[in-house]
Amino acid sequence: MRRNLRFWTRYTAESAAVVAFIMAIFLGISLLGANAEYRTAVLYMTPYYLVTAALLTIILMNYGTQATYVPLLLSLGETRRNLMLGFHYYRALIIVVTLAVSALIWAFLPSELSSVGLRSLPTILAVMVITSALGGVMGTLYYKCRAVATILVVVIFGGFGGIVGFSFAGGGLELPLLVAGVFSVMETTPWWLAVIAAAALALDVGLYWALLRRQEVKL
Repeated sequence: MRRNLRFWTRYTAESAAVVAFIMAIFLGISLLGANAEYRTAVLYMTPYYLVTAALLTIILMNYGTQATYVPLLLSLGETRRNLMLGFHYYRALIIVVTLAVSALIWAFLPSELSSVGLRSLPTILAVMVITSALGGVMGTLYYKCRAVATILVVVIFGGFGGIVGFSFAGGGLELPLLVAGVFSVMETTPWWLAVIAAAALALDVGLYWALLRRQEVKL
């Protein structure tokens, strides 16, 4: 189990580098040619860039994990139970670190926007759990039915690419403002959102375990 935790912790650190890279791209484009006032606004929006980058990374890394690392670890003698626990530990760690860093940024940059962000943390958590779970389901589908999963990836990232393009065409703040607006409306986490998060997580765990139980060990 210790070896399993070390592996997934190291994998989380590698994923964190991907998150930082994506967030740096968002921030870099947003800050190009920006004046001092605009830069201050971008600074307060940094946690929303971070959350968006983390969600994209979780979805992207799910595919590589299902196709490469899970079969590899099984062939090295890792138990299916440890694999399931480790995989969900990895995603939970990304979510926890993302929320902690976002909270620290907002805490050290007091403003009305920061206050809204701090009050919205439970809602952000629910959204991240839902997105992570759906990413896990897509990863499972990719392993079993690549055509369906590929279509889903094209649709999701195509739509997101359009939103990002529109955002940066307008200066780069539209995307985080949209995210902030959604979370500000739901500062108090709606009960139905919590139910959806729990259901999505249960579906993800169920499908993932069903896949692991039937997955052959290839030496």
